Amino acid sequence: MYICQFLKSSFMKKIILSLSFLFLVAITLWAQDTTQVRQYIRDLSSKEMHGRGYAYNGDSIAAAYIADQFTRMGIENRYLPYGFSTYAMEGPVSAVLDKKALIPWTDYALAPYSPSADSTYLLLPITPTILMNEKALSTFQKKHAQVLPHALLYIDMTRAEGDPADITRWLQKLRLNPIIAARGFVLGVKDIPVWSFNYARKTFPYILAYVKADLIRKSSKQLQLSYTNRFDYHPTQDVIGIVPGTSNSDSIIIIGGHYDHLGQMGDAVLFPGAHDNASGTATVLDMANYFKEHPLPYTTYFVLFSGEEAGLLGSFAFVDNPPVDLSKVKFMLNLDLLCGGDDGFTVVNSDGEGTKDFFNTLVSINEKEHLATAVKPRKNTANSDHYPFSKKGVPAVFIYVMGGHTGGYHQPDDTNENASLSAYPGIFKLLVKGLESIH
Repeated sequence: MYICQFLKSSFMKKIILSLSFLFLVAITLWAQDTTQVRQYIRDLSSKEMHGRGYAYNGDSIAAAYIADQFTRMGIENRYLPYGFSTYAMEGPVSAVLDKKALIPWTDYALAPYSPSADSTYLLLPITPTILMNEKALSTFQKKHAQVLPHALLYIDMTRAEGDPADITRWLQKLRLNPIIAARGFVLGVKDIPVWSFNYARKTFPYILAYVKADLIRKSSKQLQLSYTNRFDYHPTQDVIGIVPGTSNSDSIIIIGGHYDHLGQMGDAVLFPGAHDNASGTATVLDMANYFKEHPLPYTTYFVLFSGEEAGLLGSFAFVDNPPVDLSKVKFMLNLDLLCGGDDGFTVVNSDGEGTKDFFNTLVSINEKEHLATAVKPRKNTANSDHYPFSKKGVPAVFIYVMGGHTGGYHQPDDTNENASLSAYPGIFKLLVKGLESIH
């Protein structure tokens, strides 16, 4: 009896030890995945990448890094070259209000499409009521005709009547119809707005600066600006890695995300873009590494797009001149904004004819294994690189996470240090299981 108990006890101990070992191995493997992803994010958001934008060819530096990672994995890779015209702000940047030097991004910012300037300008207050009324504006211009060519019109957005979005849209219309003789505009703001390159593919005839409104007093007379912002054709590229399928290689799965970001506001401000979207790029690379060792039945294309911040240009370049037959693409998974994730993630285009099964599979797996806090649906919208594929009839979804610690959206504090990966292992595992379930 005692011998049986001893044997049972020893047997149970071995089972417990074995299970403990396997559990520790599993944890270690996922920890290693997180460590590798962290290194990708750290590298991609470093100063050497120049914000992966158009200044200093930061996007091309990042593209070479991505291609090198594919090569290190033993994955065939190539570029899909294309290009577009845009602004690139390089070199010193300074702003002096009266005689006080302003702090970049803390006190002021220049719109990424603001043309080069190197002069001292008169600050001339104007209200939106005058600015957006043809008769009132004409009277204003006649009154100030002598000084307008050397003036920046100042609008205090913190006290302006009406919708600020209407003022912004009106300013954008001036790109097509530059009817004002002034050199540009200064908008007094409570907070510096996010940078966006959506309007930066065409020249803008006016300087556009944002300055904290509480710094500009009634006695403020002039603003000195000095910076260079070049508008030119910008050659760039998508980066593609390919892992052949094991049994149905004629069919294709695309796993993608954009690697570009906002670049720099000259030498004054760097936009690291850790969350947006070094995190998605790192996850695509992590998946490439995983599926190289555990290939899907279908050939898998790992596509890192440039030009997303300028209007999904890299993904449109891919679908407009596809290096593959799009009719053979069974599914496209787009990964964007993947740091944090403590509150789960959202699936954009979750109810599409070719995508709802994938969404339901993710929900089902998560209900059993509890890998993410939540898997939430959202209808399709043109907010990331899945959209050009869905327009072409390719089943495509966009995954982004919710909650958790990250830096600000399109802000200089979107850094590696502010990018949490606490929810990453579970979300990665869930997405992999979802992809492996595609038939």
